[in-house]
Amino acid sequence: MASTLFRTIQIHPFLLCPTALFSGRNGVLYCTMKSSQTQTATQEKQQPPKVKVPQHALKKTVDKITRDYEAIIGIETHVQLSTLTKAFCSCPYNYGSQPNTSICPICMGLPGALPVLNSKVIEFAVKLGLALNCKLSLNSKFDRKQYFYPDLPKGYQISQFDIPIATGGYVDLDLPLEFGGGHRKFGITRVHMEEDAGKLLHSGNGDYSQEIISPTSIYSYFSKHTVDLNRAGVPLLEIVSEPDMRTGIEAAEYAAELQRVVRYLGISNGNMQEGSLRCDVNVSIRPVGQSEFGTKVEIKNLNSFSSINRAIDFEISRQALLHSQGQSDQIVQETRLWEEGAQKTVTMRKKEGLSDYRYFPEPDLPEVILTHEYVDSISNSLPELPEAKRRRYEKMGLSMQDVLFLANDMNVAEYFDATLSSGADIKLAANWIMGDIAAYMKNEKLSINDIKLTPQELAELIASIKSGTISGKIGKEIADPVEIGKMIDKVISENPKQLEQYRGGKTKLQGFFAGQWWFRFVFAGLRPLMVTPPARKVMVVADPAPHSAAALQYALSHALLEQDELILLHVENTSSWKNTLTTFLKRPTIASAANAMTPNNFSGPDWGSTDINFLDQMKYASEIAQPKIPVRIEKIDPDGKDKATVILSKSKDLGIDLIIIGQKRSLSSAILG
Repeated sequence: MASTLFRTIQIHPFLLCPTALFSGRNGVLYCTMKSSQTQTATQEKQQPPKVKVPQHALKKTVDKITRDYEAIIGIETHVQLSTLTKAFCSCPYNYGSQPNTSICPICMGLPGALPVLNSKVIEFAVKLGLALNCKLSLNSKFDRKQYFYPDLPKGYQISQFDIPIATGGYVDLDLPLEFGGGHRKFGITRVHMEEDAGKLLHSGNGDYSQEIISPTSIYSYFSKHTVDLNRAGVPLLEIVSEPDMRTGIEAAEYAAELQRVVRYLGISNGNMQEGSLRCDVNVSIRPVGQSEFGTKVEIKNLNSFSSINRAIDFEISRQALLHSQGQSDQIVQETRLWEEGAQKTVTMRKKEGLSDYRYFPEPDLPEVILTHEYVDSISNSLPELPEAKRRRYEKMGLSMQDVLFLANDMNVAEYFDATLSSGADIKLAANWIMGDIAAYMKNEKLSINDIKLTPQELAELIASIKSGTISGKIGKEIADPVEIGKMIDKVISENPKQLEQYRGGKTKLQGFFAGQWWFRFVFAGLRPLMVTPPARKVMVVADPAPHSAAALQYALSHALLEQDELILLHVENTSSWKNTLTTFLKRPTIASAANAMTPNNFSGPDWGSTDINFLDQMKYASEIAQPKIPVRIEKIDPDGKDKATVILSKSKDLGIDLIIIGQKRSLSSAILG
């Protein structure tokens, strides 16, 4: 019968997807496979479901399941690997690229093309096998999985059948507190390597069978229905779990843990929306106390963890209702789709058995042989995995809510660890990251790698709050980019002349604007911890006169930071400065200097002596007021030159960033130009 039928079909090799054209009296009828969604919709229109699950009955059904039935759930997870090239050829794969732009004869399954295994696929498979506590197969092989589908150009998939690369593992996880909490351990049956298939692309009204009566209609059809082979040959790792899960939330958390593991390992981005992590769920139910499994149903089209949870809960309810109505024979082994809009599962196709795939060893690829040295080297390179990180955080005294949040994202965990390494309090660091920083990232749609606040700066901020230097409210304002932006806008609006000069090409004024913004924090008694400025050389023009004392006092109390260097420049003849210095040191704004002047602490120059150089006195006063700031003295003879010219020339030679002048206005104007 099949031979007779095929002889009546004219095959057209120029078409990318399987097609057949039957000749007719009034034209040509084009036939092809319908998509599963359209086929399902047509079947449901023609054959209304025998059993409906009313929405108002779902809660009652779930309650009955809890009492009388037990769900058995297993998951097959496909992880797309982040290799530079495909599994068996040198073609790259970039998500979202134009269709059929990353293909070659090997991808397309053309005759004579031979596959060559990408060694990174083996490395990533070993990493995942170790991370999932599996036993590795030191000798494994590839097999051909035979099946027909339009997006499978070879007519078979290269996979692993009876000797997978890893078997017999498990994964540990903690359920969120809102779902009851608790620790779970789920078994891993196997991890095996395989290649991905292509992708069918459809647009238009979804009518996949139509009468074609002209070349124009043929072109119109193929402009709406195409196959993209960019994904064909992309390496996958399939993870098959044991049927250890009992609820939808357990299954969703299991899938989320796998996503965390592959991201920690760096073998996949794990993005479900891109298809980098795809889950097929197998669900069956049985009466409580029964050891024999029920008939399992596979659910596909699950593109989020929440959809996994909801699809399983619906399917459990559907099967339980059939059991309760005495129609358990209607639960057949099949593949069903989860329809997000309708919030239900619908039939896609009858489930194929293993015999349908006609596995046999791949003749074009050699065995995969692992050495103990190779496995050990990969094992030693593994990072701290999510489970180990959660246990470490738990030992720090953090709550389970904190632990789950911080360990969920590897980058957040690294940020938290770096903050602790900078000396931050454990609980305060966790609160800041989980609170204000997380809210800011959510509002601005940023990752923690995108924010400007470094772990060291956050640790400084926390230390300032903890010591009482600043309040928590002020700390949040300091760390708030919006507040910093407002200050920058105010500095610009208050300096229109300098802004005009800067726009005119005087780019050195950039330092002026940065200084103005910086001093706003300093005058307020704060230091911005969001941005740490580079070390500067600050020069004070020193003379034995009151205005020099005032300049030095301003520099020490308002301008200098711990990372800066202070240079005292003198361009006149030295003379006694005892009275001026004594007055300066006793000013209450420099408390440390005033305290140092008490008889018990006195250890500096002899203030009563007229032989003391005023520059040494200024240096000593600076070291008392700001002991962490290095101070040095520079002297220069003007040699008859203009004083402003001499100061500018010397500052250029020394690489000075900031000059503080306590001189007459005429000198300041001359220096500023």
